[in-house]
Amino acid sequence: MTRRSILWFLLLAIVWLSGETRSEENTLRQALFVKHLPIEAAKLANLDKNITSWAELDDADQYVIAFYLDDGSGMLNPPLFVDRFDRKASAWNSAELSDARAKVERIEIDTECLGSILGIQSSAGHLFLNTHINPSAGCVLVLSAELKLQVSLYGWVVGHLGEDALVYHRSEVHFAPVHPAEIAIYDLRSKRDITIFPPKPESPIRQARSAQLAEFYKVNKDWCTKNDDPCDPESFDSELGEKVATNDSQAALAFLISYEQIQLVQGDVQKPSGPKNVLYIYRRVDDETKMEYREMLLADATSRYGTANLQDLLQPQFLEKIFSDSPVK
Repeated sequence: MTRRSILWFLLLAIVWLSGETRSEENTLRQALFVKHLPIEAAKLANLDKNITSWAELDDADQYVIAFYLDDGSGMLNPPLFVDRFDRKASAWNSAELSDARAKVERIEIDTECLGSILGIQSSAGHLFLNTHINPSAGCVLVLSAELKLQVSLYGWVVGHLGEDALVYHRSEVHFAPVHPAEIAIYDLRSKRDITIFPPKPESPIRQARSAQLAEFYKVNKDWCTKNDDPCDPESFDSELGEKVATNDSQAALAFLISYEQIQLVQGDVQKPSGPKNVLYIYRRVDDETKMEYREMLLADATSRYGTANLQDLLQPQFLEKIFSDSPVK
């Protein structure tokens, strides 16, 4: 089992134990009763129906529940129902989603996004419903405060830039010999969806990683066949660090990538690992024609700029220095 599979399994276990999603027989009325919500005058269509695979958001401004009806089949059959209580207006509104698909033309992905609801988040008037499709893939359904579906993204949100731009990590193929991270930005207003990582043009550290793997494959051709690995030196494991830092005023973001080997195989011979903490800093991501990035080891950034804090590195004085300095070799 890969590190990513283990982490995903632990995430599902935590979600299940915390009660954010539920599959036991329950009615909507019972779920809302324990929250002390006004339901008698709500006229909610599914109040006395059994619900399944549901998740909630409960904060000072609103209560939101997303669920499927339990029809006894054991399947999650559309539609997905969403009920929202606006605490300030003391009003309910409801919606149902019969279809939600995510398309990534560049990698020819067109997938159904309605799956188990892992959680609900809110930001800048938008709701984000995280769905589970398989052990390493899911979607985020972006809804307006009025519960209108704005977009389905194949992946999960890892950051925000202003009110309209989402930074998200695209989902990956689970059973594959290589797991490359892919980070994109989606603008809710312009509908612009751009991939920012892997970066273009190709970077020195990534080029060195390709050369390292090319040398390994050249002397381990039998290993490639035995492990059903395409052994493409241009495609290799990469994993996003825990945090993506953003700076709205600078349209900038920063994150860490690990090139350590994720997929391990049986036997003594393994692919060599790459560097662990590689820093990527982007600015002007709101304009694709002006967007630029820098890549360096985090240790080198700390030595040069006196901090390893990603949020600090996005302040104007640091950004100006980072992008005026010669790239770290």
